[in-house]
Amino acid sequence: MARVHRMGILAAALALGACSDAAVGVGIAANIVALNATDKTLVDHVVSGIRGEDCSVVSLEQTGYYCPEKVEVVRSNVYCYRTLAAVDCHYLPDPYKNGQTALASPPPVIRPLPKKKGWFDTE
Repeated sequence: MARVHRMGILAAALALGACSDAAVGVGIAANIVALNATDKTLVDHVVSGIRGEDCSVVSLEQTGYYCPEKVEVVRSNVYCYRTLAAVDCHYLPDPYKNGQTALASPPPVIRPLPKKKGWFDTE
């Protein structure tokens, strides 16, 4: 659904670009190709390279953050329950909503990933 919405906006921008200078139309077409291929505009690629983060207008639209912090969710922690024949493990607590108490239920670990070096960052 978001891709269809994005395509409509880009088609309108391309139509406006066709009415103006040819260089503007080429720039808009290049942004359309880059956005469809990588979910980033050309400016997003430059900003991502400078800051060393994953910045895009798509993430701004979806999450409200232009350069969201990347996190890693470690799901090695599982919830295990006794069943009729064996022990059954899940990533969600009480997946069948039958009120069983888990044998082991530590929460998943969420930690930020290290930031990549930007183009102008020094050691």
